[in-house]
Amino acid sequence: MIEDRLKPYICPRFLSDEHYRLGHIHILATKPGTVVLGLHTPEMKQLAKEFVCSGEWESLVEGFSKQVPDKKGDIQLLTHEERMIWGLMLDYAKVDIDSRCQLISNFLPAIDNWAICDTFCCNSKWLKVADKEHFWTYLEQLFETNPNNKDYEFSVRVALIMCMCHYLDGENLFRTLAKLIELQLPESAPYYIQMGVAWLLATALAKHPDVVRQFVGEAVRSQTLPPDIVKLYVRKARESRITRNVVPYV
Repeated sequence: MIEDRLKPYICPRFLSDEHYRLGHIHILATKPGTVVLGLHTPEMKQLAKEFVCSGEWESLVEGFSKQVPDKKGDIQLLTHEERMIWGLMLDYAKVDIDSRCQLISNFLPAIDNWAICDTFCCNSKWLKVADKEHFWTYLEQLFETNPNNKDYEFSVRVALIMCMCHYLDGENLFRTLAKLIELQLPESAPYYIQMGVAWLLATALAKHPDVVRQFVGEAVRSQTLPPDIVKLYVRKARESRITRNVVPYV
């Protein structure tokens, strides 16, 4: 849709260095058929802000939404960067929480890799304290989509990363941890859901080490978290400067 407007911002090295280009695409792990133009995140954030400031964002979002996904949830007509900018525009747009939830629901089928998911979630400075209870109800709906079905992998990951960003404070921490158990994830859970749980736990460990260490220890003993997720969590904890020397569970 807006590919021509994005081309001037493509990283020159992406065009000239095949090794760099292939490495960039490999890291993103987009679905087969998705075009990657080669923009960097700062440029996409800049463009998203400009589209919101100019008032173009609503017509752009409407146009993106009309790129109807096929039965497998693929939106092959949109480039990776268009999807990324779509999510960023939702982050920067000034709308009420009900409207934002609807806009997010329309956006979810366009998320086909971790970068779009995590950039959108980690840029969600729009979530006000007064709206957190309302938005928790929305996140619960995402959690209730089948977490073992790969078609819903990134919907569930959105819920996980949003919880990591906004629901690790006070009592929110305990309901977030409880939700991880309620998901009843099997060993075969989609990878990016497993990694989302691991990242959430490692982040919570840095904020609330005693609570999280006890929680994971109990989950290990009761086998309510799959061993693969626990291993990913331990790896993430050890990669962090803050928690590398913290015993990850007791």
